[in-house]
Amino acid sequence: MYNSIRLLYFIAFSLVISSCSFEESSHRIISLNNNWEFTSEIYNQTYPAIIPGSIHTDLFQNNLILDPFSGENENYLQWIDTLMWIYTTEFKKPDGLKSDEGLEIIFKGLDTYADVYLNDSLLFSANNMFVPWKIKIDPNQLKIKNTLSVKLKPAIKEELKLYKNLSFELPEGSRAYTRKAAYHYGWDWGPKYITSGIWQNVELHIWNTARIKELNYSIQNLDSSVAKVNIHVSLESEKDFKGTLKLNSTNQEINYSIEDITIKKGIHDYNIPVEIKKPKLWWTHNLGVPFLYKFEAQLIENKQIFDSKKINIGLRTIELIREPDDFGESFYFKLNGIPVFMKGANYIPLSSFPGNVKDIQYNKIISDAVNANMNMLRVWGGGIYEKDIFYDLCDKEGILIWQDFMFANNMFPNDSMFLENIKNEAEFQVNRLKKHPSIAVWCGNNEIDEAWHNWGWSNSYSKKDSAELWNNYVDIFHKILPEIIKENSPEISYTSSSPLFGRGNSRSSTEGDNHYWYVWHDAYDFDWYNKVTGRFMSEFGFQSFPSIETIEYFDTSVNKSIDSEVMLVHQKHHKGNFLINHYMKDYYPVPENFEDFIYISQLLQAEGIRTGILAQRRAKPFCMGSLYWQLNDCWPAISWSSIDYSGNWKALHYFAKDDFKNIIIDPYLNKDSLEIFIVSDSLKNLDIDLRLSLMNFEGEIKHIKSYQSVIPKNSSKLVYKKAISEILNHADLNKYFLFIELSHNKKILDSRHVYFTKQKDLELTKFEIDTKIKPISGGFEIRLKTKSLIKNLYIQVPIKGQWSENYFDLLPNIEKRITFRTEVEIKNITDKMTYNSLNQILTNK
Repeated sequence: MYNSIRLLYFIAFSLVISSCSFEESSHRIISLNNNWEFTSEIYNQTYPAIIPGSIHTDLFQNNLILDPFSGENENYLQWIDTLMWIYTTEFKKPDGLKSDEGLEIIFKGLDTYADVYLNDSLLFSANNMFVPWKIKIDPNQLKIKNTLSVKLKPAIKEELKLYKNLSFELPEGSRAYTRKAAYHYGWDWGPKYITSGIWQNVELHIWNTARIKELNYSIQNLDSSVAKVNIHVSLESEKDFKGTLKLNSTNQEINYSIEDITIKKGIHDYNIPVEIKKPKLWWTHNLGVPFLYKFEAQLIENKQIFDSKKINIGLRTIELIREPDDFGESFYFKLNGIPVFMKGANYIPLSSFPGNVKDIQYNKIISDAVNANMNMLRVWGGGIYEKDIFYDLCDKEGILIWQDFMFANNMFPNDSMFLENIKNEAEFQVNRLKKHPSIAVWCGNNEIDEAWHNWGWSNSYSKKDSAELWNNYVDIFHKILPEIIKENSPEISYTSSSPLFGRGNSRSSTEGDNHYWYVWHDAYDFDWYNKVTGRFMSEFGFQSFPSIETIEYFDTSVNKSIDSEVMLVHQKHHKGNFLINHYMKDYYPVPENFEDFIYISQLLQAEGIRTGILAQRRAKPFCMGSLYWQLNDCWPAISWSSIDYSGNWKALHYFAKDDFKNIIIDPYLNKDSLEIFIVSDSLKNLDIDLRLSLMNFEGEIKHIKSYQSVIPKNSSKLVYKKAISEILNHADLNKYFLFIELSHNKKILDSRHVYFTKQKDLELTKFEIDTKIKPISGGFEIRLKTKSLIKNLYIQVPIKGQWSENYFDLLPNIEKRITFRTEVEIKNITDKMTYNSLNQILTNK
């Protein structure tokens, strides 16, 4: 129930109480992250622990185990998951604590089964990684010095106690009972570390009289003239009193205040209607400014600020449009009334031990997504609901989020305790995340519907057991979750599973989102991406090896091999290396040299996924989304990621940066013809000039053609089609390529190079590079020039930093400028630069 409060509007300089001074907020938050120690039955002493963290990283920090990410250590560390671990800290009674003040201990994240004690008295027992655990205590319970203990019980033992009561096996076993990150149990890109720990902050909250428990908002109406927003304030008070609620924007002249309102004892919700004239909309970064209104709410009595809380408000509408059409049913997002093509990737947790991930790592991964021109990330359902900083950064940087609930690749029980657990989890996470303008859609789970109907799961049970399991699925994903969303976040769409229709179902190509894995898992060639685009491609991918820096982290041997025992520990797909080799033989030379093989594997991945991205973009508006699998890694591995565990961009990420630009040339070799599309995500019509130059690898131009066209806003348009034989006109297809430039008002918007044969058949030559390097602020500018084509030039320096471009084609007689940004203080990198290229592989260096 909300108490509606109609407030008066004040501009900043006329705020009624602007000239008054206020005492500091009486709501204190004291961190309890410090001075923790841990032990177990196998140790006769305690060791220092880092909170937030995990048992594996604490053991490693104390030299009790080897690095979990190095070598074959995963195989020897499975014992850790079988033990109970006890964490303990001591804290002093806060100075000035009064007996009538509110006091609460909060564990923001416990992984997963835990008993928590204060001074040897049980406070609560936890059984869910995805919710905070809070308990109010009487200030009189605190001693001068207090002991807080957490007994972390092994998940695999606790869940088996529940699982043994089930009359049939579940597809992925007992983990269904544990509300814990599924990837901890192992995945085809990550290790099996069923870890435990205090994985988020521990806090002591103290308040006098009242506090703001929650600050949220909902948009009631939004148009170009006015935004009507309800600010929801949840207050908790120890008594009835008259106070003031004050709301002001810290970056706009918007201020509200009301005095002498009756604050009731207990927890009550207040609704503050706010009108914002000529609102600034929140957009994805590729379409506009992701503007955020910054508000602060204060609860005041007699100039005493009891509490204050801040919130960022992004004014936008977001809709998932699913309507019948001539092909089947649409599946696309409208942002502020505009259909938007979603470009991005699937995001997994940044570490197998998410409690140890630092803010700087979140800043980098979101920055990397923005710099690659992505506008959407899918938070995958086998990981975690990410920390607040992740969503805050997406709000700030203009990245939309496809948010899975944390259910992946299993069926689930329906006992009342389990259902109540997931209801509490869903309600908490929906209410926590709905305030973020970056949230675009809620999705019930990852691949469970597909697995049940297309992977043979449903045929593994008796008719009775099959019906029971499917009814359990319907209860969770078609009833419980959508009902919670309808109640708490009705403005955000819900889809029950990703994909909606799996492989083997013909509807997967014309309805819903699509996980397209015939390429890779079934070894279909890359051209199948051109044949099947789907309405929204939410998963498709291909593996590659990480950088040599990352490989050196887990394999320090001198003579490395792709099939060594160490390498295979970090290759979690049972056919991974075989498939990389299989595809490589078809498209590229297969090098014997290990580092050359790494380089070619990354080119192979990049070219394959580029084929998919370009096919999906030119199929617009039939297809309206391209999210490849996967953005990042949780440990150093051979995987589908475009950014490896060390943070290095693979070739794929550089390619995606080009392919996700707002306006691109999209060439397609369709049988015997070349088709050229111009794909535009711009919200304006565009007059363009297209220049096509057929040249050989030494830069001799055989012919040049120019074309003009008008590209409608937000469209894909075929602007050129010609038989390949006519374009080449007897030129050798192994020695010539087509250089395409797209310009608007004489400004180059994009360029592409079309080769008419497979990479392994190109007759490339040895080369020389003219290199000029000059220092610039934060790094270096490099100018490169060559007399003959250098295919997929890869530049390395043994310094941490970021290239503006890499793995690019350096065209003959055309200077190219790139930058290298680094925080390392170094005067010159000339003698540190090394190169690799397809030329060097084909000509044996």
